[in-house]
Amino acid sequence: MPALQKGAIFNQMNSNSSESALCRRMAAGDESAFASLYEIYQPKLHLFVYPLTGFSLPDTHEVVQDIFIKLWLRKETLVNIVSLQAYLFTMARNRLSDLRTQQAQQRKAIETLQLQQSEAHSDVQENLQLREYHRIARALINRLPKQKRRIFILRNEQGLSLDEIAAELNITKFAVKKQLYEATWYLKACLSTHADLKIGSIILIFNILHNL
Repeated sequence: MPALQKGAIFNQMNSNSSESALCRRMAAGDESAFASLYEIYQPKLHLFVYPLTGFSLPDTHEVVQDIFIKLWLRKETLVNIVSLQAYLFTMARNRLSDLRTQQAQQRKAIETLQLQQSEAHSDVQENLQLREYHRIARALINRLPKQKRRIFILRNEQGLSLDEIAAELNITKFAVKKQLYEATWYLKACLSTHADLKIGSIILIFNILHNL
């Protein structure tokens, strides 16, 4: 066997023996052994993890640090490990998988929050618009002739029937119906001049005006 090959095998045996000794010492709680293993494997882990994070230094640092923290917490199990490098690389792949899952969950949570905020903002805008429409409708009602205004209020705000209004005002039911129609037509015509006010909003206003 060539001398160079023998030397390489000898060095590898010494390296394995040295690593095993460090693992045994670390398993016993020796912090200096942990520091030595960190010096040996931190650069290797960094090179292994960095491209797998999409070349993100913050994610790489987080993964590498988490691995060594877990390694210290599991130090008692190191005596059973055949290859520390393979063990660390497996830990790295698992941690990267967890990190991707966490990041996906965070993105989803942020998207959900943004959607909720957007919907809440939209609701606020709609409520503000509706309040403005109510204000306009109220002003228009107040501009109706006295008899028409009273009929409209008795019908839409107090909920009286046509017969009850006729009896209240001592006029015919036909007169009540005619003036109510004219008042409603006038209000719809005025409200429809607002380009941003749809007919559904107009109907909604009439339906809930008595709540104002």
